[in-house]
Amino acid sequence: MIVKLTSQHIPDIAKAQVLAWQKAFQGILSAATLNDLKIADFEANWRQIILQTQRTNYIWLTADQQAVGFVSFGPPKDPKETLPYEIYGIYVHPDFWHQKIGYELMKAAVDDLRTKDAKEAIMLWVMSQNEGSRRFYDRFGFTWDGATRTSKRLEDDFEEVRYVYKP
Repeated sequence: MIVKLTSQHIPDIAKAQVLAWQKAFQGILSAATLNDLKIADFEANWRQIILQTQRTNYIWLTADQQAVGFVSFGPPKDPKETLPYEIYGIYVHPDFWHQKIGYELMKAAVDDLRTKDAKEAIMLWVMSQNEGSRRFYDRFGFTWDGATRTSKRLEDDFEEVRYVYKP
């Protein structure tokens, strides 16, 4: 079931995000960086995110009310960006991968943004080496538009590519 994130869900979502990073980014980020990820740090970050009124955060709740995935979106983080909407992140706890949760969360985000402006494009950034995520975005209808950037997490630099979803 998809609902909006509340503060009570932050511990579950932070844990799901850390575990997803540790599994999805093996071989992309260093073992040291992945091992250094702390759920408490992600919880603190989510406590700040939840205060951002321009940002929408949907989560997936299991039947027993465990939050196991999220999608977060809104206006672009980069003020120089020309596209009006950005998916900031979509992650699902690895124990729940391949159950269509990511698809349903992405569909909810795209549907929400379509109600705001049906003709505008939606963008997201993904690690260029993250083939699994790139396949997911391709299947959903996003396409790489050729834009790249270099990002950093702790001591690791990595390349990201921009994907765009056009109505």
